[in-house]
Amino acid sequence: MFHIIRNSTLGVMALLISACGATFDSEALRHQSDDRANFSAELGRAYKKFALAEIEQMSDWVDGAHFGKKAQLAFANKTPKPEPIENWWLTKDQKQILGDARERLLLSLDRHSKKQIPRVAAAAQVNFDCWIEQQEENWQAKDIEKCRRGFYAAVERLEEVAALARSSYVPISNQARLIPAKQTLIDPRSENETRSYTLYFTFDKSELDTGGHSQIDRVVRDYRAGSPVTILLAGHADRSGKQPYNLNLSRLRSEAVRRQLIERGIPVQMIEAHAFGESRPRKATRDGKKEPLNRRVEITVGRAPHL
Repeated sequence: MFHIIRNSTLGVMALLISACGATFDSEALRHQSDDRANFSAELGRAYKKFALAEIEQMSDWVDGAHFGKKAQLAFANKTPKPEPIENWWLTKDQKQILGDARERLLLSLDRHSKKQIPRVAAAAQVNFDCWIEQQEENWQAKDIEKCRRGFYAAVERLEEVAALARSSYVPISNQARLIPAKQTLIDPRSENETRSYTLYFTFDKSELDTGGHSQIDRVVRDYRAGSPVTILLAGHADRSGKQPYNLNLSRLRSEAVRRQLIERGIPVQMIEAHAFGESRPRKATRDGKKEPLNRRVEITVGRAPHL
């Protein structure tokens, strides 16, 4: 909750809670919607989801009402700003980290990014607000991390789009003109779909072959398609060796893919790598049998955890 409440007496606190939370009509917010796909509407939907979660799941009426009002402002095309650092109780180190993050966000939220990928822009702002709210409470580590990861995933995508726009400047009469990035670069499927790819490996090897690199190219294209994503890696082995050896081999395969993705520019915090050894074969075989279909890393590309 905001530090103004924490500086008050119990009596004043009760009045503030009544003013900020109890009189807020969350039911009206629940039925409020906007079918447009612009930044304000996307921001309104994201703040709405966050506010209702605070009220209904966390019983935090004060913060829920605050972010609910930001949702209403966004739906009314009165775009609210990201939360000011000084409005929250934070340690000196937390203020520094979140202050730098807020400055980075404001630099990324330009007119081009809001128009090009409004849903990502909205995700960046609301995840920042979620991060600062959860950081002040400082007791739900998983929620803090979820909001923080969602923020960085989105803001890094905004920065990519901004960099692409800057690289499209061309000189005309000693001046520069911005050529917008083609809309085809933003694949609308990436907003909703989960896609899967499989990389196969040579017997007893963890190095990627040509086909594996081709699949990596597809994953990178998904990442650059405009929507924050999370990438899950699942390494596997066949049953031709001992179980401990196969588990380690599947881990090496998963790690090899992870390194390739990081080298191609995908942020490390967006990748989760797992290893299953021979326990999840694609094709069932007897123990000790070599099977190419089971020597693999499965990659699942889906929406990042954001509001």
